[in-house]
Amino acid sequence: MDEKQVQEHFRKQVGDYAGLMNRIIPEYETGQRFLCELIPFDKGQDIKVLDLGSGPGGLSELALEMYPRANVHAFDLTEEMLLLCQERLSKYEGRVTFQQGDYKRDTVGSGYDVVLAGLTLHHLTDEERKSVFQVIYEALSEDGIFIAREIIVDDDPFITEWHYSIWRNFMKTNGEDDEFWYNKHKGKDHPVSIENQLSWLEETGFKHTACHWRYLNFAIISGRK
Repeated sequence: MDEKQVQEHFRKQVGDYAGLMNRIIPEYETGQRFLCELIPFDKGQDIKVLDLGSGPGGLSELALEMYPRANVHAFDLTEEMLLLCQERLSKYEGRVTFQQGDYKRDTVGSGYDVVLAGLTLHHLTDEERKSVFQVIYEALSEDGIFIAREIIVDDDPFITEWHYSIWRNFMKTNGEDDEFWYNKHKGKDHPVSIENQLSWLEETGFKHTACHWRYLNFAIISGRK
């Protein structure tokens, strides 16, 4: 999926992003909070956080709430999402900055203690993902951590299809057109197994790679620099 397609895809979701995510992503809020709870720093510590693919700022807001001395850099592809993000995080003025860009090619900054990526990297091809892992590694400070929530596939195709079936039923139960969202996912996303992602992180130089949480075809993984 090219940049213009991705931008258009998210522009259409701006009005009800949070509601939509809860209707199409199982345990959406639980996963968001757990992702932030995995940040391995004291809550009173000064930390610098990059929210990669921030969307309207839900993950950034959690990080700012849970870590009162954190400073967050919200990075997103679309202007519309960043405008919502700025509005949502206005009460944290002085602790948050914003950048519109494409993390496949634009600089994302450096010296971060934490890089968060919530449901964004599955848009990348395998080679793009490996390249972005390198960008993230270089953006982290020593002993920094990368934590990502991702759509995944299982090594066993039977399990993958089983999980897709449950996922589609979840969306249908919430009043969404499961065929529409399933076809959109199959057409634009490039989900990767947990094993492959951890292997690529290790090849990049990350240590202590792990999968901390999995629910059907969604998972949270991490790696330390």
